[in-house]
Amino acid sequence: MLAFIKQIINQQVLVAIGLFSLGFPCWATFSIIQANIYLENNFYKMDAKLNYHLTEPVKEALHNGVTITLELLVNIERERRYFWNENIATLKQGYRLKYHALTEHYLINYLNTGTEETFPKLETALDALSNLEGFPLLDSYLIDPKSFYWVYLHTYLNIEALPVPLRPTAYLSSQWRLSSEWYSCPLHPLKSKHG
Repeated sequence: MLAFIKQIINQQVLVAIGLFSLGFPCWATFSIIQANIYLENNFYKMDAKLNYHLTEPVKEALHNGVTITLELLVNIERERRYFWNENIATLKQGYRLKYHALTEHYLINYLNTGTEETFPKLETALDALSNLEGFPLLDSYLIDPKSFYWVYLHTYLNIEALPVPLRPTAYLSSQWRLSSEWYSCPLHPLKSKHG
């Protein structure tokens, strides 16, 4: 893996120089397609469809033993007319994706729960990450039925979780700065999953 990191650093020195002159554009290959918030047993949950499209340099690093960490950030805010929205809760879900060369399988470690899943193909692993079902948000007692709330979602590749020698290259290359735009959806105080 160290040889791979050195090779990447050497290959991208000229790219890094070019990026300094062009600024730091984001390579937006992650997206949040839709999200639905519902109430179940006095607890708000979310179903969401995301899209994780890894660039070739990230796939190459993954296949050379580099572990990739993806994070989903969720902010829940109460809308206020004359002030900034009030933050009710901030949640972060982390996923560690790695490739096992001996078994030729992909492993996802769910950092918040410690559970792991194994997949035979990268596409199936990314599909599993892309389909959230029953993602827990917050207890209904935190929600005032007279107020209006928004849920904001954002997903990204965590560069700080990469091996230290690879981080400078990742920060300088738009191929590594993978993130979605912020996605917003309303949280309806009395909405259940089935209507």
